[in-house]
Amino acid sequence: TEMKLDYSQVKKLERILTQELAQYGTYLTLLDQEQKSVVALKSDRVSALSQQRSKVSDTIAELRAERLDLVEAVSGTPRMRLSDLIEEACEPADKKRLLALVQQMRDKLALVEKKSNEFTQVLNFSLGLVNGEISILWSASQTVNRVYNSFGALTESAQPSAPRDRKS
Repeated sequence: TEMKLDYSQVKKLERILTQELAQYGTYLTLLDQEQKSVVALKSDRVSALSQQRSKVSDTIAELRAERLDLVEAVSGTPRMRLSDLIEEACEPADKKRLLALVQQMRDKLALVEKKSNEFTQVLNFSLGLVNGEISILWSASQTVNRVYNSFGALTESAQPSAPRDRKS
């Protein structure tokens, strides 16, 4: 049995791929804005952008599921690659258009992965700075006790210091 994508399936696949590409573009824009907001320490902006990015991720997941369902419906297997299906089941003109979209999608996904990794590094760096400041503030509020142990080595322990103005 030869697989064939009919006109409506080709159009549906083209629509899904085009929408997915647009959503990845939106995702990258939001990721970039969020990264700039993290660097500028604009936490309210960061959480707003993060929520928008989360919605875009949901939309991408829905489109991906729709695409995978279509591929499975035509091929009869959930394991068939989209490009293989297009190669086997499309007319030359449709094949050329759809494979170009698939390639754009691969390029976009590679960019999303690269930018997401960069963003994670920026986040970790920023969190490191914040945690560093917190630990400096924390240690400044501790009383350090220095004690010599039985081997003559110095050990230090931090004790939370009581407020100085306590009236007993």
